[in-house]
Amino acid sequence: MRQAVGGKRKNLKPLSMKDDYDIEYWEQDSSLYEKEDWKGLLKLRKEFVIKHPNDLNNQERYIEALILNKKYNEAINCVTPLYDKYYEKGFGVGQIVEALAGLGKTENDFNWKIKPKILKLNKDILEICIQQLKTKKEPVTINELYCDIIIDSDYTMFEEDSFFYFLKTNKDLFDFTGDIEFCLGTKIKLR
Repeated sequence: MRQAVGGKRKNLKPLSMKDDYDIEYWEQDSSLYEKEDWKGLLKLRKEFVIKHPNDLNNQERYIEALILNKKYNEAINCVTPLYDKYYEKGFGVGQIVEALAGLGKTENDFNWKIKPKILKLNKDILEICIQQLKTKKEPVTINELYCDIIIDSDYTMFEEDSFFYFLKTNKDLFDFTGDIEFCLGTKIKLR
């Protein structure tokens, strides 16, 4: 999941060392994720969310496990009431978008309280990049540009490498310097 939850949480108690915090749980979670044992991960996260029902971070991690197990409808059903309650904090946007995509739907198929800003690799992102680069006197790294544009979004449907390769297909708009075969170290400016 790419979108972090920010802000102050109402009526939710974050997990702390005093509350049954178990380093073995986190190690097991990490191990299952690395092995891509999605069924095991779902079982573990479900047990943990039952044990800590008021922890919003764990709710989000459980929904992520539902999506990894292709239980998209269940993920939507689980995230929707939480989104309805915490939408002002951006909660659940990424999970909703990913579950909808798994169902072959788009963000337009959900009843948003506030329509989220979702970035895609299309002409709109090119325009955003152009506007960002107009404010720069010197070339910037791809990473700097990527960070500048995603900071204002609710969800980004691409990673930095895909962003880089997409921009490279638009050489009529941008000049690249450095080792332009790889994202790391490549700089970009407007033509």
